[in-house]
Amino acid sequence: MLAVRGDVHVVFVTDGENNPWPQRYMERKVFLKAGDRAKWGAMRRREALCSLARLGMSERSATFLAFPDQGIANLARRADMRLRDAFREIIENIQPTLIVSPSSFDLHADHRAISYYAHSAAPDATITTYVIHGNAPEKRLACHIELTNCEQQRKQEAIECHVSQLALSRNRFLSYARRTESFHTAEFDLVRVESVARVWMTAFEHSVRVLFGAYPRNTQSGVQTAADVQDRAESSL
Repeated sequence: MLAVRGDVHVVFVTDGENNPWPQRYMERKVFLKAGDRAKWGAMRRREALCSLARLGMSERSATFLAFPDQGIANLARRADMRLRDAFREIIENIQPTLIVSPSSFDLHADHRAISYYAHSAAPDATITTYVIHGNAPEKRLACHIELTNCEQQRKQEAIECHVSQLALSRNRFLSYARRTESFHTAEFDLVRVESVARVWMTAFEHSVRVLFGAYPRNTQSGVQTAADVQDRAESSL
């Protein structure tokens, strides 16, 4: 998008303040208080802005909503529509031609709940989705794009801004700076409010995958260049 002078706006739903094990490791603390978590969230905001700068974006391209980290699924179960309304306001102000949302197939409960709210906020929008933790079915694939060497390097540099996340999972997070990126179709037919049981089950699966190094899967077939995908998007919007 930036390469063709498009406008990109990134919405950070949470500050990532509820991230206890890396914080305990880096700060050498066992017990974390509200002030500790707030300080951690502020640091993660700075890391996010650093990553955007590495990708050539300014602070004006970011919106931080500060919803509770690890708590988005709980909001959905309580029928709390503040996040949906915040998305609607942003969409109304920005008028995006494409919304890129986390996927319902992601094993992180916050990511799935954000997908629910994003689709609810924009029922008539053009949406594509992505998975960070886990995999989406091949039948949901919209496209693969292939990054250039320069783009791949810039993505790695952006990931390296997230020092807090690299402390315990450096190899896993840097492995996401891979050549091929996958995006999937909109999920209006899938998004829903989830039970506590499903949240716990997927959290367990995610933990097992992290423990045994099952992330990420790198799909190399059927790739297109980023420029080709952008051309297709422009012609279809």
